[in-house]
Amino acid sequence: MSNYIDRMKVEHKDLSLKIDALNGFIFGNELFKSLSDIEQSKMIKQVGFMESYREVLESRIWTAVK
Repeated sequence: MSNYIDRMKVEHKDLSLKIDALNGFIFGNELFKSLSDIEQSKMIKQVGFMESYREVLESRIWTAVK
């Protein structure tokens, strides 16, 4: 397998861990509720962008390994 594909897979795995951690904070930590509405909104937007980025990586990986 190509080196760039391996790098994309590592990046995908690392990104997934970060997404899981942020989602865990947003949906499972009472501290999140104590943040301002603006800060909560920014974090929710951030995780949305991260999830979109992960989808693009998945698509690139899928295309590259065909």
